[in-house]
Amino acid sequence: MIRTRFDHVSTPGADGTVLIVGNVDQTSVRALLILLWDTGHDVLIFEERQPEQRMG
Repeated sequence: MIRTRFDHVSTPGADGTVLIVGNVDQTSVRALLILLWDTGHDVLIFEERQPEQRMG
């Protein structure tokens, strides 16, 4: 279901799965978190990063 709603890359981590989602606003973040919680996942860490700006 996440694949149909968000562009993502999912990579296995030592303690679970790291889900990287690009270009989302606050509404999309909330929808993603609710989707994860509703399907029984625990969110251990949430981190927001600003896109890297290219020099030039």
